[in-house]
Amino acid sequence: MPVGFDKMRINHELLFSLPFREGTGAITQDWAKPLREVDLINAPAWTTIASGLGVLSFDGGVSDQYLECPGAETGDLNFTDDYSIVAWVNWKDTTQSEIIVGRYETEFSGWDIYLTSTHIDTLSQRHHHSSLAQSTDNCYSVGWTPDTGNWYLIGVTRSGLYPQHYRNGVPLAMSYSAFGFRPPDASIQDLVVGTRGVTKANNFYKGEMWNPRLSGRALSAKDHMNIYQLEKHWFN
Repeated sequence: MPVGFDKMRINHELLFSLPFREGTGAITQDWAKPLREVDLINAPAWTTIASGLGVLSFDGGVSDQYLECPGAETGDLNFTDDYSIVAWVNWKDTTQSEIIVGRYETEFSGWDIYLTSTHIDTLSQRHHHSSLAQSTDNCYSVGWTPDTGNWYLIGVTRSGLYPQHYRNGVPLAMSYSAFGFRPPDASIQDLVVGTRGVTKANNFYKGEMWNPRLSGRALSAKDHMNIYQLEKHWFN
């Protein structure tokens, strides 16, 4: 971790960050404290884009490629209050929902976000509950067009019943479940990137990804735009 990394405002309370600096191997390092190792399953491809930045490329289920970190090591990502998610994606349509990141068991516990072209190219965010009659609360934003070759900066801020999504630092119109977006039930599941929780057997992400990040606070609109402005030169 470089000196000053966690002193930048946008990294305050950053709990998970994968900038994929290794460029090779079956493990990638979490740069946020406590510096976890994250396993690459079935060899997502280490790739260098035109700017020289190293990213990971996932094949969408051809070889069932994803990342995982055990639930026992990711208890600080068991979000039941405010949190934020940031990730750069260049995604391809598989006609299925494609998990970006989550720590959850469907309709039972935890949280996740995913992209899908099934419903007008949406980014969906879910909270799961075994304790409530409605087992999943969902919200989503639209306009996340796949197969363009364009990189998007995904931004998600959850605070209270009405989360906000951002694309390239710009806030988006949101649609919510009837009950709003209630806190998820506590989860003990593994943290996954690019696949469905628990089973890790479908909903595989297809395309390239860089630096999925998780924060234990609600990033502001200014924070999301600052991240975009600081990093966009790698992708435009």
